[in-house]
Amino acid sequence: MNQILATNSQKMNNKPKKEKQPKMSRTSGTTDVAKVAKIFAIILLLFGICVIGTGSYAIYQSGQLGNEVTMVNPVISLEEVPEDETTLLLTVTSNIGIDHVVYQWNDEKQTTLSGNSSAYVEQKIQIPAGSNILKITATDIQNNESTYSKKCELESNIILEATNTGKIKISYEGDKEIAYMTYRWDDGEEETIDIDANTINEEIETLSGRHTLTVVVVDAENHTETKVQETNGVSIPKIDIQSNRPENTAYIITVTDDIELKEVVVTLNDDDTKRYGQKLSGKEYTFQIPLQNGSDNKLKVEVTNSDNQKAERKVKFTK
Repeated sequence: MNQILATNSQKMNNKPKKEKQPKMSRTSGTTDVAKVAKIFAIILLLFGICVIGTGSYAIYQSGQLGNEVTMVNPVISLEEVPEDETTLLLTVTSNIGIDHVVYQWNDEKQTTLSGNSSAYVEQKIQIPAGSNILKITATDIQNNESTYSKKCELESNIILEATNTGKIKISYEGDKEIAYMTYRWDDGEEETIDIDANTINEEIETLSGRHTLTVVVVDAENHTETKVQETNGVSIPKIDIQSNRPENTAYIITVTDDIELKEVVVTLNDDDTKRYGQKLSGKEYTFQIPLQNGSDNKLKVEVTNSDNQKAERKVKFTK
């Protein structure tokens, strides 16, 4: 009996044992998800950095290209010189080299500066008195061109006035001795007048019609002052009176003007006045006034031109 129990016990103990299956841990699953999320986040971060870097480089390149386009043409700069209100500092820069720079006041004579293919040109420019416009053109070695203009206003001690005789009076008063002055009409030749004084009072012949007068005053220390002014030069009529020799029976009167005659008024012996207006045409008119017997034949001739400039002449001829 005991043997049977032992045998049965042994058989029972000899049953194959079931292998234990590993249990899934909740902590392990959560860790794997976190790892995947971190990897995905890192990938997104790297992608974002690449996008930002590419965009920044594109912007940089765009800026660089923009600068190159801006710098193709020469760059013109004009500044006032400190403590010198009569001078401007002109600078021109170019990234490919400057061929030449041209500047002029108003429509006057041009001044040309050679660039010699350099990247920088500098020039001091004297400001003329009055209201004037400075025009600048810069050209590089590839014939690219830039233009610039600036209006400048500067008071001057030079005074220009028209006189009753059809001339221009030039007046000036300075603190220093004046060496000389120059003047020119339009783009004509300069005329020089020596001064050697602190003041100027000169009269010069004018030109009829509209012209530009440039006056430059230079002192003993070589400082200059310039005035540029447009003038509408007056023309004064001219009167010529002759007798019709040898008969001596009439006055022959000839009036002329550089622009246009308007009216002639003739008074004989203070009581016989004749006006000639409608008959006048052009720049010259000739007519006769009969002389009176037993009279002093006091004649006064007054002429007016189209600019309302007047001239007068008196003569007397006893017959």
